[in-house]
Amino acid sequence: MMLTKYSVYVGSPTIRQTQHTNWNNPMTNLLRRLRGAGYKTRLQNPFDEFWDWRLGIKTFGYHPGSGQQGDAEWYLHYAPTPYRELFRLFRLVNLSPDDVFTDLGSGMGRAVFAASWMGAHRSIGIELVKDLSAKAADNLARTSLKGHDIQLRCANALNVNIGDATVLFMFHPFGETTMVQVLARLHEAREKSDAPLLRIIYRNPVCNHVLEQAGWLRCFARVEGEGPPISTAGRYQATLWTTN
Repeated sequence: MMLTKYSVYVGSPTIRQTQHTNWNNPMTNLLRRLRGAGYKTRLQNPFDEFWDWRLGIKTFGYHPGSGQQGDAEWYLHYAPTPYRELFRLFRLVNLSPDDVFTDLGSGMGRAVFAASWMGAHRSIGIELVKDLSAKAADNLARTSLKGHDIQLRCANALNVNIGDATVLFMFHPFGETTMVQVLARLHEAREKSDAPLLRIIYRNPVCNHVLEQAGWLRCFARVEGEGPPISTAGRYQATLWTTN
């Protein structure tokens, strides 16, 4: 049932009719509960929906970004990388059972679970946003990847030692200031130990110049984004890096 209200606007000779929703209507309440559940996106991305189902997780959703670029706590809105892209990028860096995979800005954990399924020895997700981290924890509890070494941490990347990572995944998770600090701490941690070869996957490489200027990393590939025509996922370039 819709309630009609007539409103007179000052300075206008007309009367405008506006519609107001009756939130007591059962159908309206149902639609309100479904809003934001990602059903439309899931229907438009069947390959991703299939892999969520196969891994026993739920990674569709939305979370807004926060702050301004350059802020210490600035981060982008949540947008999971399509599985098709993840599997392609993992193959390009030769992800293997010897690798410790680490995702900075892991969201609900899609890349973390995908890397574990692809055979990573250990798969780690680091996420600053508590709501996304909680949903990732729910995925860990329900996933079909029982017995896999999967670790999830709700933390700022600057406060976590990622020196043991051999494959580092970043979907442009933070601004230039934080990127400089994260790379400096990573380099310092690796210098203190006999660290194995590191590969970095940087998707949507807005701060590519920071990696170029670091002095200890070398870009070995630039990969254009691709995907099926019906997918609504953004197609972003990725740069692949390794240690000099």
